[in-house]
Amino acid sequence: MIQSMTDATTTLPSISVNSSLWAKLSDPAIRGALFKVCSCLCFSGINGIVRYFTLSAQEADLTPLPPTELAFFETFFGFLFILPWVLSTGKAAFKITNSHLYIARAFASSMGIILWFTALSKMPIVQVVAFKYCGPLFTILGAKIFLGEKCGWARAVAIGTAIFGALLITGHELFEGEADLLDIGLLALFPMGASACYVASAVLAKKQVKNDAPQTVILYLFLLSLPILGTAAFYQWVPPLHWQWPYLLAMGGLLAAAYIFLQHAYVIADITYLVPMSFTRLIAGALIGMIFFNEWPVIWTWLGSFLILIATVSLCKHEVQHMQKKQAALPRPSLA
Repeated sequence: MIQSMTDATTTLPSISVNSSLWAKLSDPAIRGALFKVCSCLCFSGINGIVRYFTLSAQEADLTPLPPTELAFFETFFGFLFILPWVLSTGKAAFKITNSHLYIARAFASSMGIILWFTALSKMPIVQVVAFKYCGPLFTILGAKIFLGEKCGWARAVAIGTAIFGALLITGHELFEGEADLLDIGLLALFPMGASACYVASAVLAKKQVKNDAPQTVILYLFLLSLPILGTAAFYQWVPPLHWQWPYLLAMGGLLAAAYIFLQHAYVIADITYLVPMSFTRLIAGALIGMIFFNEWPVIWTWLGSFLILIATVSLCKHEVQHMQKKQAALPRPSLA
């Protein structure tokens, strides 16, 4: 009977744990990439809703919702969705070690969201998302300015390439006579400022997770960001219409899902390996813009985005190799 049962199980390859598909999904790198892609798609959905409630509403002679108000509702409903997961750790989720880090990160994150939503209210989605890839370059510049780290040729080339890509994305309108230099510069400040704020928030988060649980970090990020965003939204408050509430609720759900997917991705896969997966946001942003808002990216947008992506990925790869060589050069402890 045992032998017959064994034979029966081997005749069902579709449920075999050794199948090729299951083996690929069990690979942490593959699962981490899938989680990262799902997170990017959630953020892309939020970008589309923000674009619809701001610039598209204004073009259709509807009352647009201010970016600050959208940021508040996204955070508020996202907090409600993510709260059960955060509280799954019990009372430990409320214990923090350094309150100053939490306050600083809340301000950085809140300012980043406001600048990001403002950029979406003034620029096509694909252009705004393209500037998101400048984030790692701000990290390098910050390390050079505030930490005194050396900026080698690899970092300098990456920064120069990304700047050139950014000029291609927005500068083509200048050369074609569709906008002046002041307008281009001011518009670029919104997404680039948002990227800088997000980098500051990420750096502070890395310090927080050394001593506190991820659920604690996320809990206080929402709790401390809500009064900041609420205060900013108060001065431009527009009462949402009844049909807008489901979309605002969806923004919160997408935000909660994006954070959870991102958390799982960073747990099981290396952060540097996941950097290229963020290119999904650019593709998704372009598709959303073309399908829903008739925003067709020009060749200069794609070329500039490609240059920024190549600069970011190359820089991350160079930094990993540099750290590996640095660690290998360290003297090994004596076993005597």
